[in-house]
Amino acid sequence: MSIANLGSRFSPRTLRWVLIGSLALNVLIIGTVASALCIARFGGPHPGGGFKGSPLLGFARTLPRERADVVRQKIADVQPNLEAVRRGVRDARASVRAALSAEPFDQAKFDAAIGGIVDAETNEARVKATLFADTVRQLSPQERLELHDWLDKQRPIR
Repeated sequence: MSIANLGSRFSPRTLRWVLIGSLALNVLIIGTVASALCIARFGGPHPGGGFKGSPLLGFARTLPRERADVVRQKIADVQPNLEAVRRGVRDARASVRAALSAEPFDQAKFDAAIGGIVDAETNEARVKATLFADTVRQLSPQERLELHDWLDKQRPIR
């Protein structure tokens, strides 16, 4: 008896659907793994809350508890001021949107609103830089080197 004479357990139509299902499952698994790798490599959601985007909070997790508390307290002390500064940025952006949609359009008012955004964002950057500088000033020389190395590792790949 030859192999060609042996009947298949599946008809060609059933086999086709099984292969299509298998292909779909493979694409789903490969897509899931690839997206997990991309999120991990290219920066997905950052754990923790509070002072978003602060490299100091991430670095504080690597410090001993008492030193980490000093960094966290420094950030907590500035938090109310930072919220007020962020509110200023939001208000400046709202002013630009209002000036943009106003009829009749007033170019001078729009330009002033744009300048307000620049000033508000500059003020926000100044507050963040001052916080960073004040916190680094309280670190030991060894901790500053550790912060440098930690920041180097956190820098996005370009």
